[in-house]
Amino acid sequence: MMAPRTLFGRTALVIALVSFAFQIFTITIITYFALVPLGRQATSDFAALMIDTAQAWQNEPAAERPWLQDRIGRLHRLQVQDPPGETGSFTRMLPYFRLLETSLSARAGEPIELRASRNALDGEQWYWADLPAAGKKVRVGFPASRVDVQPWLAMLVIFLVGSLVTLITSAWLARWLIGPLSRLAAATQRIGQGRRPEPLAETGPTELATLAREFNRMGEQVEELLANRTTLLAGISHDLRTPLARIRLALGMLSENPAPDLFERVLRDVDGMNDLIARCLEVSRDFAEQDSVELDLCDLLAGVVAEYAHTGAELRGRKGPDCRLRVRPLALKRIFSNLVDNAVRYGAGQPIDIEYRIADGQVEICVLDRGPGIPEHEREAVFRPFYRLEPSRNSSTGGSGLGLAIVRQIATANGWSVELKGREGGGTAACVRLPLEEAMLEEAMLEAVR
Repeated sequence: MMAPRTLFGRTALVIALVSFAFQIFTITIITYFALVPLGRQATSDFAALMIDTAQAWQNEPAAERPWLQDRIGRLHRLQVQDPPGETGSFTRMLPYFRLLETSLSARAGEPIELRASRNALDGEQWYWADLPAAGKKVRVGFPASRVDVQPWLAMLVIFLVGSLVTLITSAWLARWLIGPLSRLAAATQRIGQGRRPEPLAETGPTELATLAREFNRMGEQVEELLANRTTLLAGISHDLRTPLARIRLALGMLSENPAPDLFERVLRDVDGMNDLIARCLEVSRDFAEQDSVELDLCDLLAGVVAEYAHTGAELRGRKGPDCRLRVRPLALKRIFSNLVDNAVRYGAGQPIDIEYRIADGQVEICVLDRGPGIPEHEREAVFRPFYRLEPSRNSSTGGSGLGLAIVRQIATANGWSVELKGREGGGTAACVRLPLEEAMLEEAMLEAVR
């Protein structure tokens, strides 16, 4: 049997097969526990009536038998064939006849077989049994209309109607379940083509609603990444074009008037271009890092602090409980280096604090400065590439505008979160939250208790 290739077809097939199996099971249970016992009881009562009729007929005087014939015909739709006529065998389509023969045999004390004949007047079929009474045989019969039941037809109708309802219901239910997945597949194709799809309806079963909600969030993130990529390329192009234009102008001037200051300006522009390209290469390298390793958070932060020891910046750390993480070290170190670099640039020469704490299965590391702070309505905007609170494009006053964008993108790629908050007393707290593995969390909590 070839299974359907589509999820819709397979779901509908499974639902239909289960429904068919349940119908058959239900019909079997009803037949075995309800119809068969009722049939046995009914045939037992009917067999008793037929035997009583045969005995009454045999005991009745011949002159009174016409009256008895009329009475049992009116009351019970039975007849006594006297004298017996020709009968023949018949196909027993209904289990009723088998049950009746069994009941008659049990009450008569000898095997009884039903025979059939057809009425010459109306063509109706009659069934006869030769029953013992007072040492003789009395033929008692009943018309087919008396047992005009068609259980097989009833079961067939039930099965056909049930099958039709099952097919319709299974198709509707499968479409209802698969419809959101089909829309999700179509939306995924649009994302693959670089277009943002319309948001999916976050309704239906909990799992599908959650899937739609996460997909919509992913669509927003993809759109943001594409916008950041466009902004990044545009910013790099702009920041490279300006020094290239100055270098070209300086080279033209050098051909006429070689001067040391022109050489210095060209070298500064080349260094600026090299620094911008180096930052972009660092981002690529950080994203390409695949392996996670276990490390001590304090050692990593100490390494970041040591890199700034020669700059004259004062970095202070407050040690929390022992904390070991399984992370991508280059990515995490890049985040803290950029956050510390921002704090040094905008911290107004004040000491910079690095703190961390463990709570709710996460470790939160914060870089705190005492600079002018960032307005609340700007705290998300500064994560966009080349967005700077200082409006000029001068890197000496406003930086490159890539530091926080790199932080956010690396954090998002690793499942971490980063947030900028105001600091009491002035300044900014740049906090990164990372999940702790359960075993590492238990170890950290034990160390904290000790």
